[in-house]
Amino acid sequence: FSPEEEAELLDVKVKCLNNLAASQLKLDHYEAALKSCNLVLEHQPGNIKALFRKGKVLAQQGEYREAIPILKAALKLEPSNKTIHAELSKLVKKHADQKSVETEMYRKMLGNPGGAPAKCRDKLPWAIPWKWLFGATAIALGGVALSVVIAARN
Repeated sequence: FSPEEEAELLDVKVKCLNNLAASQLKLDHYEAALKSCNLVLEHQPGNIKALFRKGKVLAQQGEYREAIPILKAALKLEPSNKTIHAELSKLVKKHADQKSVETEMYRKMLGNPGGAPAKCRDKLPWAIPWKWLFGATAIALGGVALSVVIAARN
């Protein structure tokens, strides 16, 4: 092949891979779509359609942290694209929601479900909480009563 023919074949290959990625994305075949996008980006790293579709695939897989920089790169190449703007803003919102859900889950796992930090107590280190004091008193009185009953039977 001559260099012109090779360049034309590469251009057709990129277009076919881009169309393949679009159809795979519509069919929810995310892994295959990601692979097709990566093949396009190997040949044309600045291909806006491939960047957008890759970001969309990653977002569909829940990989928001990876998808946001890719969509930002696509937006940098074509700042006037409204579709990329909309997808990026939707993705940033989803990512923030996911972070808040994760934060709440970790908070519950660590025993702080209220969301507020644990209160600092301005008590002396030897201070005994009231519930422990009442519990210990109840057990002591029960023990004394039991020993009186046992002594009365003997």
